[in-house]
Formats: sequence, structure tokens, C-alpha cells
Amino acid sequence: AGWEDELERWLMPFLDRLGHKTRQRMCPLYVAGLIGPGDRKSVQPMAERLASGSYDQLHHFIADGVWDASPLESELLSQA
Repeated sequence: AGWEDELERWLMPFLDRLGHKTRQRMCPLYVAGLIGPGDRKSVQPMAERLASGSYDQLHHFIADGVWDASPLESELLSQA
């Protein structure tokens, strides 16, 4: 679980800029699903592994995630 704690710390400034609480909750789950263990990296298997019962929210985060990217890009520039 060490990498998950490190991921959470690394994502924190980005999550602050997402604004919406559901996005802030779903983003770490999605990123952990992409880089964590498990062969299947589509939304449904990731939701089953990481967010039991939250498939719809995770899918919405990916499929309908329309937000202003400039605060995230500014943070990424600052981190780089």
C-alpha cells in the first residue's frame, strides 16, 4: 500500500484544482487502476477492483469529464 499513499500525496495538488468532490474522489481511483495491478484496464474491471459499487461514477468521470484543464496544466507546469 506504500505506492498508493505516495500516489495520493502526489495527486493532492491536482485534486485541489479539480474542484468537484466526486472528481476528487474518482481521479485517484482511476489513476490507481491504470498503474496498479490487474490485467484489464477498462473502467468496469477497475471499478470492481478499486471502487466496488462505483462503476457509474467512475464511468461518468471518464466519459463525461468536461472541465477546465488550465488549473491542472498550471499545476503540472509548476511540478515540472
